[in-house]
Amino acid sequence: MSDLEGYAALVTGGGSGIGLGTAKRLAADGAHVTIASRTEDRLRQAVAEIREVAAGGVTVDYAVCDVTSEDDVKVAVAKAQAPTGGLDVLFACAGGALHLGPIVDADLASWKATIDLNIVGTFLCIKHAAPVMAASGGGSIIGMSSIAGRSTHRLMSAYCTGKAGIEMLVKVAADELGAQGIRVNAVQPG
Repeated sequence: MSDLEGYAALVTGGGSGIGLGTAKRLAADGAHVTIASRTEDRLRQAVAEIREVAAGGVTVDYAVCDVTSEDDVKVAVAKAQAPTGGLDVLFACAGGALHLGPIVDADLASWKATIDLNIVGTFLCIKHAAPVMAASGGGSIIGMSSIAGRSTHRLMSAYCTGKAGIEMLVKVAADELGAQGIRVNAVQPG
């Protein structure tokens, strides 16, 4: 029996990369997994890959979700809690850089979109997952940061700012949610 048997997990950005790798591991260790991303074709393919390694009895599902849309996030959280009625793990992995280049040449829309994807997306996931976790006695929230949240990277001002914002958001969320049995951390790959 796995330590994660019977847990329910939501992984945003779960259609590829670190998110997909994490979802595979969670399912292999016995957790019911819901992945979320904007591209349904990618999600369907990822679900098939996850099911290949999932422990027996594990459900694997997906939600088409733009993490900057509060309505999409609500749907993803509801779908993730369907197998057990609760939510034990949120990995807010969706993020990225929609602006790369010198600050003085930055397109404002792309710069803002990068901030929204990273900070607002993580915020909305925490906002809607935390009450579900608190109602069932707690859980674990992980925000995807980067070494770019601590160290400068030339030509990546929006991405660095977004990841630094996730670092502080996670600290504040840990302070607010800890008393409800919710552990909140960030990871910094790279």
